[in-house]
Amino acid sequence: MQDHMVDLTVTVERTGRGELLVGVSGELDIRTASPMLRTIGGLLGEDEFEMLRLNLSGIEFCDHAGLRALHALEVAAGPDRVRIVAAHPSVDVILRLCGITTFLGHPAGAATRTG
Repeated sequence: MQDHMVDLTVTVERTGRGELLVGVSGELDIRTASPMLRTIGGLLGEDEFEMLRLNLSGIEFCDHAGLRALHALEVAAGPDRVRIVAAHPSVDVILRLCGITTFLGHPAGAATRTG
């Protein structure tokens, strides 16, 4: 599944291990946070899954609204069911600016850029 929004793309891969691997690329900001949350949040009610893994290596810009949307995904999915597996340095910048050392299992400043 692939959903294109203005300045943001979300791709979803269902793995055989009860996981959803979600790739988010583009700009995660006040304009795109709500549509991203609706797209991914809609998946939470469709499938039984153990873990939602987020690949944010394609995020070129992230603001506070983007962080709030990611946190809302965790709340909707349940505790310890959402993890960031890769992140662009722009995600680390906003985490550091907000004084967050670890967010959804991702240590701020970790060299996880894969794209």
